Amino acid sequence: EKYSSTTRAPEPQTGADWHTHRLTPTTLGVARPMVRLRLHPSFGVCLRDQEQRWVSLEQALAAKAAALSAAEEEIKTSAGSVVALLACSPAVLEAATELAAAASASCVVESGFVLPFQPRSFRDAGSYVQHMSQAVRGFVAVAGKEGHLLQMALSQIGKSLRLPFGVNPAARPGYYHGNPCTFIADGDEAPWPSTCGWLDYELEVAVLITRPVSREATAAEVAAALGGFVLINDFSARDVQADELVSVGFGFVKCKAAATAMGLDVVSSDELWAPGDRGSLFEGRGLRVEVKVNGEAWRGAGGEQSSTGMARACSLEALVRYMALDEGLQPGELIGMGTVPNCCGLEIGRWLQPGDEVALSAEGLGTLTNTVGHPPATAQNFKEVDCGGGAPPGRLRTALRCALLAVALPPLTFALMVGGALSALLWRGPAGVLRSPAPTVPAIRRAADKRR
Repeated sequence: EKYSSTTRAPEPQTGADWHTHRLTPTTLGVARPMVRLRLHPSFGVCLRDQEQRWVSLEQALAAKAAALSAAEEEIKTSAGSVVALLACSPAVLEAATELAAAASASCVVESGFVLPFQPRSFRDAGSYVQHMSQAVRGFVAVAGKEGHLLQMALSQIGKSLRLPFGVNPAARPGYYHGNPCTFIADGDEAPWPSTCGWLDYELEVAVLITRPVSREATAAEVAAALGGFVLINDFSARDVQADELVSVGFGFVKCKAAATAMGLDVVSSDELWAPGDRGSLFEGRGLRVEVKVNGEAWRGAGGEQSSTGMARACSLEALVRYMALDEGLQPGELIGMGTVPNCCGLEIGRWLQPGDEVALSAEGLGTLTNTVGHPPATAQNFKEVDCGGGAPPGRLRTALRCALLAVALPPLTFALMVGGALSALLWRGPAGVLRSPAPTVPAIRRAADKRR
């Protein structure tokens, strides 16, 4: 499978009941139970039973008069961790389901749930094609008002004309490494970043890794490692992001580091997904999602409700395999699959304000509500942050630079385009008109030994 291929599941046979489609062990051809979990600070992992009760597994085990079975003993060792429980065998998860169903009312927990797990690491991708294209257009307004429009336009030209693109598309799933230490739970206040003027929300579905993934993972290995899905809100400082993209050069640094919110419910992967991107998460229109700010639904220009089944740059399996390449993945790592189209302010031209209540909802994954905090007293513009690098160039110096570029760029651009045309024809890469085999690692080592 090519990473650059766009994947979208076929439309359902009937349009009226797409949102009610749900995977079952029969449709998946597996016997692993489907569970929905939450975490309580005092009662450990709670499992929702068929009566919609949240049953504490620790309390249910403590209430048993008979000796514990082997599966129940394993539940006992895992009942304090959502990650550990989702990594258990199908037999253990089935025993946990039966344990919750037989539990008395004294084992039921009504409130007080907390962040279901602390991510070991957080990677967040840009999987949805429509979001990425609309986000670029949305950044025009931000970049124009923040003084980055010229730099952003030049960087986009550079990206579109890079040499591998001239010969063969070299697209890979784009993602960044976020901060796993600044996750907040449903109901928590989302802090306003001290250098932010344009604060944004992003509705995403994230997948939890519950088993190790090797550096050269197979499809079966990836499928076994996807333990569950959870709803997240990737709060983003868009003016800081625009500045970092064109000046810092290292990608996202501070623009997404202040806070990421996570829903309370972790849904086992088998309930929503199966290999081949089957299941209600991606099949047909996918899961319906909604963003409300202060009770008002914020949607795209057409006013249509968004969903998770829209076109993506690659399959979930390909995304995870690429993230594991040369690194591997470990239990507890969290992977965001990207903003669902029209589910961020950057795409629809609306921005959060201090005190706003942001409520996200996703079919099958529950809700996630947070109130936006107020800027700290020490708040300042991102450009004014002084780390000892000296004063920025003045207006006159910047104007002179732009005037010089206006004179020098036309002939320089012409020369570069001619050179690019020749390079596209003569480049000795893995694909092209006059291609030759790329050197292998052993060949490179033999050449180095000869030089020695």
